Amino acid sequence: MNIDNQFTAVENDATKLIRQKAYNAFEKLGIPTSRHEEWKYTNIKTKLSKEFILTPLDSEVNNAVKNYIASLPPYAFRLVFLNGVFHAELSIIPEIEGLQISSLKEAFATNPSLVQKYYSKLINLDSEHFAALNTAFVSDGAFIHLRKNVVIDEPIYLHYFFTASNANTFSQTRNLVVVEDGATIQLAEDFRNASNITVQYNHVSEMFVGKNAQLNLVKLQIETKNVKGIHTLETQIERDGSFYVSAITFEADVIRNNISARLIGENAHADLSGLYFGKENAHIDSHILVDHIAPNCTSNQLYKGVLHDEATGVFNGKIFVKQDAQKTNAFQSSKAILRSKTAHVYSKPQLEIFADDVKCSHGAAIGQLDENALFYLQARGIEKEDAKQLLTYAFAHEVIDHIKTKPLRQFLCDKLKEELKLNW
Repeated sequence: MNIDNQFTAVENDATKLIRQKAYNAFEKLGIPTSRHEEWKYTNIKTKLSKEFILTPLDSEVNNAVKNYIASLPPYAFRLVFLNGVFHAELSIIPEIEGLQISSLKEAFATNPSLVQKYYSKLINLDSEHFAALNTAFVSDGAFIHLRKNVVIDEPIYLHYFFTASNANTFSQTRNLVVVEDGATIQLAEDFRNASNITVQYNHVSEMFVGKNAQLNLVKLQIETKNVKGIHTLETQIERDGSFYVSAITFEADVIRNNISARLIGENAHADLSGLYFGKENAHIDSHILVDHIAPNCTSNQLYKGVLHDEATGVFNGKIFVKQDAQKTNAFQSSKAILRSKTAHVYSKPQLEIFADDVKCSHGAAIGQLDENALFYLQARGIEKEDAKQLLTYAFAHEVIDHIKTKPLRQFLCDKLKEELKLNW
């Protein structure tokens, strides 16, 4: 894989030094294989194309993108990116005092000192293969800065469309979100394949949650058929801050979600949940990490999967409790339903505890639908296939209940019913 020429073509901007550092790190790391422990069940090197086109390729907005944008409520706040390039004409940016929201490129140009204070501070370039690649080549993204005590109730959508005409295109996208003390915001990242070919992208988000602040995030991966997507989300939560994230995956070729939360202040809370549906040969991998650094913090992980055909699911959930993190309460649950004999799920819950006054638990369950419950519903006149779908809906809905933003919660309830062909 020769990317030297592409790297030298990257523009000389405010991120030159960090780009060079990231590029040097990626040269050492390369693309991971199944020999890397963190990629044991996802041999990503065999799933991505052998050659990458990494420099951003702006494309004409096609009908699929136009039609979707036209279907959105005319008042919905949004930033729209096409193959990683910001499109202002499709975006609706809220004008709210205390909120700065723009493309990352514009933020670097207008307020470089603020952006550089946070940019690339949460990722570990020496160990995170795709975060290093992203940092070396990304040219744009979303920047959101919410000042102290500002509360925004309406969700802000970050739409990422991919319409690459070349199967080797590997789009790099990025978000940087800073929520200051006492502020609250609702965000949704929405990823969509708007082309007729398989697309590849590599997305990185860094999110800072201040003292007594709250950040609610939903990652929508529901129109991602024929997509090979890699997600890295790094979050830092200060004292009394709260972070809620739900990753919802309905369609995919390959999706990898690396989601990490660091609780660095007392009484911080992190709630990480996920729901994934796999069909055909889909491969959906969730690597989740909660790092308890400060005392009196709480965290919860809830992941559920439904696998059909020859689909594969992976869940690797970790809880680290550092020595000073006394009075930690941390819980983890991973459950999956196999709807075929050829579907697979690999589950690896992990606890590493270095404090002695904690409450931590983890559990994993993989199986098929309960035959007794199916019989109960059939005995009351419900057809067997409808009974299966109804039980699947009840199983999956618990994750959607974790979503705090009402419009998104209702949207996903409707989407789940549509997915399961339920008309009630």
